[in-house]
Amino acid sequence: MTARAAKGVAFLAGGDVAINRASGRGAFGRLAPLFRRAGAAFVNLELPLSRRGRPAAKEILLRGAPDMAAALSEARFDLLGIANNHILDYGEEALADTLDLLEEGGFAHTGAGANIAAARRSALIERGGLRIGLLAYSSIIPRGFAAGPNKAGLNPLRAHTAYRQHRDLTEYPGTLPAVSTWAEPEDLRRMKREVRTLKKRADIVIVNHHWGTSMIPDPRDFQGEIAHATVDAGADLVLGGHPHLLQGIEFHRGVPIVYSMGNLIFDFKIPFFTEASKQTFLFGATLTKSGAADTHFIPCWSGDFEKPRLLSPRGGKGKAIVDLMRRLSAPFGTRIETEGGRVLVNPGK
Repeated sequence: MTARAAKGVAFLAGGDVAINRASGRGAFGRLAPLFRRAGAAFVNLELPLSRRGRPAAKEILLRGAPDMAAALSEARFDLLGIANNHILDYGEEALADTLDLLEEGGFAHTGAGANIAAARRSALIERGGLRIGLLAYSSIIPRGFAAGPNKAGLNPLRAHTAYRQHRDLTEYPGTLPAVSTWAEPEDLRRMKREVRTLKKRADIVIVNHHWGTSMIPDPRDFQGEIAHATVDAGADLVLGGHPHLLQGIEFHRGVPIVYSMGNLIFDFKIPFFTEASKQTFLFGATLTKSGAADTHFIPCWSGDFEKPRLLSPRGGKGKAIVDLMRRLSAPFGTRIETEGGRVLVNPGK
């Protein structure tokens, strides 16, 4: 992959990164040169990088040492999303330290900040004569994590859940309720306004959503609602994360929606993770003023506390990921075909 494609900028994205190991150097292994050679590269940073702060009142807490930023620098990520349910695990002090580190490292970032205005502020970079903008939102919001006018936190896009009886329980006792989910209308309208505003300043708008349900491979209704609204507002690429499993790829009005790339690095023992949580991929595209073209992915494996590994899509674990993504994307009509070491992803005919 070259730094400049023939008619645009090569873009490469990875999934969720929760890094906390002996050394950040070399953490991305053979993936780092791919990110460096891309014209623009993105990941979601899933934790604060700080030794300060007090733990939040929640079950799973994530934090990385400040020197883990070396891994991000080595891979030369251009854009970072930080809207997620762990970025405030150690409070406002740890978030402030993280923001300082990202500023010092020159990483364009969005999705959390010292107040709601800062959390909503987009990231904007220029590569190859192309202005690329990024917004990030989280629908996974631990209590107290949403930013406010005078409160640090993440950029929220709330979702609602309802359960309804859909069968006669005298005839079918024990039947589980049907689950309905939908986005908070006010938050959805705000998100659409922010996408439209950014589109006036950027040639390409990328939106990162932290959404879905952990360990569920099928997108919930609210994910589709948010994804389509994001595209309708003018986004050129939608990248999702949080489920810790792979989810399918959809095209809406020709715009790719990557519902979940899974975990790229996750240096924590989480009791409900399975072998499927180690399946991941890098999503690539060529960005032009017309949008995202040449969409493809590269299957990878994210072992516990290991460097993520590139996989061949033609056999073994790599082929299993390709087959899984083909199955998960089939309901959207998406076509997935292997060509060399890449897997081409295109809308259905």
